[in-house]
Amino acid sequence: METSEKAYWTKEVAERLNIGQSTLRKWCAALEENGYQFTKGQRGVRAFLESDIEVLGKMKVVLNEIGTTLEEAVKIALDERENALAHVAPSPEDVAPEQESDRTTVAMSPEILNALLKNYKEDLLSVVREELRETLKNQEERALEREKISEERAKEREEKRNENLAAVLRETLETKKMLVASLEEKKKKWWEFWK
Repeated sequence: METSEKAYWTKEVAERLNIGQSTLRKWCAALEENGYQFTKGQRGVRAFLESDIEVLGKMKVVLNEIGTTLEEAVKIALDERENALAHVAPSPEDVAPEQESDRTTVAMSPEILNALLKNYKEDLLSVVREELRETLKNQEERALEREKISEERAKEREEKRNENLAAVLRETLETKKMLVASLEEKKKKWWEFWK
């Protein structure tokens, strides 16, 4: 039995439940530890069906409104799910062998695999874009830092050159003053010599 029920990716479910992706993964791990099975693709990536989202939504309500622990929220959500299934689901004797493998069939259906692949590509593209943005930002910051350092060094070199130039000019002026004073003294002495 093959189904075309829409499957959702981790990012979509996290946004829909208004929780972080890491929180969603933590909740899923807690559910799996208590025997809950998610539909998984070929690479073991979780595909979330509406029934899975309902269980996770119930956990969120229990955690936020009642304020229980994660373990208690898992038990409450799973108990509610079992009670709901008991009213709807046929007894185990009435279940045909092909119906028992519905979750495996769902995992292999082309629609779900295509949806998973599309969502995986979108998530991967989003991560790559974010990393690229971060890399470009870091490169830009490093370039600005290098430019600032380069400008500071150029300014220091210019100041040093100006100081050296000023020192040379002062020295030259001192030398000229001394030369002029020396020449004037020699002129005086020469005139005095003839007196």
